[in-house]
Amino acid sequence: MMNSKWAISPPSWILVTGANGYIGSHIVDQLLTLGLRVRGTVRNDKPWLDHFFQSKYGPGKFESVVVPRLDDDDVLLRILDGISGVIHVASDLSFRPDAHEVIPPMVTAMRMLLRASSRTSVERFVLTSSSSAALLPNPGVEGIKVTEETWNYGAVNAAWEIHTPVENKHWMVYAASKTEVERAAWKWMKEYSPSFVLNSVLPDTNIGPILHQNIGGSTMKITANLLEGNESAIKNVPPQWFVDVQDNAKMHVIALLSPELESERLFAFSSPFNWTQVTNILRNLRPHAPVPRVPEGEQEDLMDIIPAKRAEELLMSFYGHGWTNLETSLKRGIESLNK
Repeated sequence: MMNSKWAISPPSWILVTGANGYIGSHIVDQLLTLGLRVRGTVRNDKPWLDHFFQSKYGPGKFESVVVPRLDDDDVLLRILDGISGVIHVASDLSFRPDAHEVIPPMVTAMRMLLRASSRTSVERFVLTSSSSAALLPNPGVEGIKVTEETWNYGAVNAAWEIHTPVENKHWMVYAASKTEVERAAWKWMKEYSPSFVLNSVLPDTNIGPILHQNIGGSTMKITANLLEGNESAIKNVPPQWFVDVQDNAKMHVIALLSPELESERLFAFSSPFNWTQVTNILRNLRPHAPVPRVPEGEQEDLMDIIPAKRAEELLMSFYGHGWTNLETSLKRGIESLNK
């Protein structure tokens, strides 16, 4: 699908932070498929990751680099050497409840990576944000409209509020960190006007295949655990929207390569889902699995995600297909785990 009109042409090098994660690994895979080369950051040595991508795409196409922290100028300039595009996926996924420990370091790393990129050959920069930078799930609530200008100020306030219930604090801090990191990125761009273009991608719950057994799998893994009777997904993740992880990766590629996209927030939201739907699909796929029952009366996400249509149109124009449906995503995810 090579196109001379792409903003960056193969075999240019792209830096992907957090390359060993569920989303990051799929982004790497999509970039390599298009003939681009990838330098992926990992927090510690992951020889299996190099072996996986090199065995699939050949030598010289992927290299990992160990970067424990993304807040050292010298390190950042070294890993950005020869890089044409950056996709910043890495994030603090510790779900620690202390905003002081999570938010300021993430914002600092974001600014430093942008600043270092402005001193190199980087032409395009894509930030992996999150649905939580715009909103938190509100199942059953009607009349909520989400636009490109929607920000999750409520989570930011709750993250710093000492009276926020302790059982909610870790979620609020995570959502606030994604909100503040993305806001800091746009603010930095406005203040310094670098030569590169910034776009962001805001994905909701990711479902779909896990590329390697050493990749945690995030929301796909806890969803697959329903096949073993584990109810943690039902108890801890409220009904919201989902996106196929491969579609999400493709949205990042579009944000990187499409010259028409400049300073846009792309909402990777396929459709709403709840656990009643998910468990019904799982029972059809694995009739003998001990899939738990969802309590009756489970609500649905009724929010209107207006920018999702724009994202699907981009997916269609670039890749020739729209969003992958929930059943297909679940089937591919389960098959990748051999469950």
